[in-house]
Amino acid sequence: MLCEQTSPGRTEQYIRQQSLDGGSVQSGTVCLTTSGVVAPGHEPFACCGLTSPCPSYRLARMKEPSVQDSEPRPRRPVAGESSSAAPMVERAFQLFEVLATSETGYSLSELARRLGMSKGSAHGLLKTLEGARAVEVDGERRYVLGPRMYELAQAYIRRSGLRRVAMPAMRRLAASSSETVFLGQVESDGVRIVERVEESGEQSTLRVSARRGALVHLLAGATGRVVLASWPVERRQEYLSSHSRPHFTQHSITEREAFLAAVEQTARTGLGEDHEEYLAGINAVAAGIRGLGGELIALIWIVGFSTRFAGDQLKRAGEALLNETRAISAAVGA
Repeated sequence: MLCEQTSPGRTEQYIRQQSLDGGSVQSGTVCLTTSGVVAPGHEPFACCGLTSPCPSYRLARMKEPSVQDSEPRPRRPVAGESSSAAPMVERAFQLFEVLATSETGYSLSELARRLGMSKGSAHGLLKTLEGARAVEVDGERRYVLGPRMYELAQAYIRRSGLRRVAMPAMRRLAASSSETVFLGQVESDGVRIVERVEESGEQSTLRVSARRGALVHLLAGATGRVVLASWPVERRQEYLSSHSRPHFTQHSITEREAFLAAVEQTARTGLGEDHEEYLAGINAVAAGIRGLGGELIALIWIVGFSTRFAGDQLKRAGEALLNETRAISAAVGA
């Protein structure tokens, strides 16, 4: 139901949320009213200052099956025998480690000698890995790491590796800004929220939040500008010519040339700013994380109420955000 909360000099509308994911939410939870049009399949931010956990979430303790004493124990290797159950897999990883030490690669003879293998065995292993695009051979018959290794490295960075590096930075940003910080991965039609950190200080009785897994529209405010700024100019122009700019709020930039100008500014500064353009009453600042080859793989953005997250505070948050995302990019190989 709609209700009103009055603060000094301002009255803002809120929605009292009665349920969340099928469970009831205790009194005291409030959600900021969003205005404007949100594209189907995309979820706007909601502001949730929960005073206690939602009853719909339960912890289940799962009992692991016990190992019976009657089960056969693993056989210990005899002296001189490899402890690996798959020795050729172990050899493949040894090969990857060797190839990673050189930009010019190694010949078949050099690799066989380094790995302690016969040339025939090394050649068979290399042919298998070449077929899987894990290694490739150049015109001088020297072997180097192949594109499949790059793809796997990128996949690792986008998942566990990215979270591990980004979370400490997100906590610092949340503490310094007293606002909510999001981590999102770029998809074809938007930015998927994969992590969030909410500051629990006194100022954050009400805060902006969104569930993990929510998809933010590709052209949404600060994040949209960072994504498009990573594209070549021709691709930006073509995309905006074939896609309309949603009218999320009365402050949304819907005119094509004005949107392109905002994206160009983000390309120069590295920061995308949103002043109530995606959600009424909400400001945001975003910056990108780049992986191997400089590819944009993720974004971090800070979101807060426009009544307090504006002016110098937003500027300071943007500067800190840019420093943190640059450090994360360097850590993941940019």
